[in-house]
Amino acid sequence: NNYSFVIGSLFSYYNNLSEEQKTKFVHRVYQFKQSKKFHFIGLEKSDDAAILVSSSAIQVTFGLSNYRLSHFNDIYILADAYHMDNDEELYIGHVAPDGIYLSWKHFLYGYSHKAAKTDNINVAVHEMAHALLYNNFFAQYGMDSHFRMNYEKFSSSTGRILADAITNRRSYLRSYAFSNLHEFWAVSVEACFENPAGLRQHMPDLYEALCRVLNQDPLTNYKILKSEP
Repeated sequence: NNYSFVIGSLFSYYNNLSEEQKTKFVHRVYQFKQSKKFHFIGLEKSDDAAILVSSSAIQVTFGLSNYRLSHFNDIYILADAYHMDNDEELYIGHVAPDGIYLSWKHFLYGYSHKAAKTDNINVAVHEMAHALLYNNFFAQYGMDSHFRMNYEKFSSSTGRILADAITNRRSYLRSYAFSNLHEFWAVSVEACFENPAGLRQHMPDLYEALCRVLNQDPLTNYKILKSEP
């Protein structure tokens, strides 16, 4: 009940699920959280924060059989934006072989319910999308065959979308998506969960491809497309 309360306080995605799916979601959040070590930097240790960060991972992986991102044992939650090593740039999240890093301030912004929030930015979804890709193509275990097969189709079919956006210098996706294919993937997943109706309206082919690779449609209450991917 505590998990359900904490998740429901922030995740509209969770609140739109059926009772059966909510039970499945909470179970997966519990399993994910138990499999990770959470490090808090610049803020007090918080079980609720660990539950919510775990929920962002389950949101992205809810349609997949392998949802724990098994390669990653450590998750670092930092109070605000941060520097990496000697880099002068500020980061709000990143994924490295040693763990997943997130700014708590920006995590909360990503899930805020502000009526004017139309930027399609959600750092947790973005970084969990990167972690999912890493876990399936660069890690040694915890891979999901459904994801790998459909991501390969996704990456080969998005060349035209990338080319059109670069040529026309405009896209429904924010410009950071066109840094490289990995960022295109992560920004696309952000948009898919932040404003699925908008992405489907403006880029229907991309939306359909994302639904296939994630095995879920965020516009439906049931979410899952195939129960046994």
